[in-house]
Amino acid sequence: MKTIFSVWPLDERSNLNWRLGEPGPHSHPFHQVFFITKGSGSHWVDGVETRIHGPWVMLVAKGKTHLYLPDAQDEGWMFDFGEDFLDADASWVFSDFLASPNLPLPQGEIVQQATALARLLWDLGKVRTEALQPALRHLLSAFLHLLQARIRERSSHPKNPGTSDFKLFQSFLQQLDKHFQEENEVEFYARKLRCTARRLGAACKGVLGKTPQTLIIERVMLEAKRLLLHSDMSVQQIALLLGCEEPSNFTKAFRKATGETPSAFRRSRQLPSQT
Repeated sequence: MKTIFSVWPLDERSNLNWRLGEPGPHSHPFHQVFFITKGSGSHWVDGVETRIHGPWVMLVAKGKTHLYLPDAQDEGWMFDFGEDFLDADASWVFSDFLASPNLPLPQGEIVQQATALARLLWDLGKVRTEALQPALRHLLSAFLHLLQARIRERSSHPKNPGTSDFKLFQSFLQQLDKHFQEENEVEFYARKLRCTARRLGAACKGVLGKTPQTLIIERVMLEAKRLLLHSDMSVQQIALLLGCEEPSNFTKAFRKATGETPSAFRRSRQLPSQT
């Protein structure tokens, strides 16, 4: 399989192509990073709008449905890359539980450094040769590592990514993404990770202050929200897909988690039409 890596400048041409393409909510089978040095707009992720004012970074994980609409022409760059291109130590920045998809940057040294790396990625990325792939991989890793301290400041976990608790927690999230639709028992994930349920619980508590069972429920509810917002499936179909054979039980669990019924949640969060 060919490694995915592309870099695009956010300039007049890209802005025109964006408008002509009539963008709507969409997802990609690869990660995306928007580095906006100047400009503003609205970014919708999972039905929630965030107003963007550059300098800003948007971290869009593969498969995540989002929509960005600039107010006018932005300046900056957009990177597309596959998971195999990503430094394993930086992969946590795309986690739903560990980092926000929207990262405002303070004017100053970090923006200057990020801009220098982005320009290098753009210059080398235009060549598109396999020989340059290692250099591009290292530059992208440097770009993401540069932002990690800022991401941790704005995230809900205080742990350094190098700790054993964090590494176990990250492995748990990876397994959870693969199996949450059919497996909701903590013991299943502990066996997968070759640890005890108690050890897994300690790691989750240490990193995020939550139990593994709570995180399993939150992951199911997150998927439910995405399906309600971005699919035509009925509530009953979504409940079955997420392993709940009785729709009324799914509705109760969803209301407990969000304060709304699935139908009310869907009605109240209409994304912008494709205009």
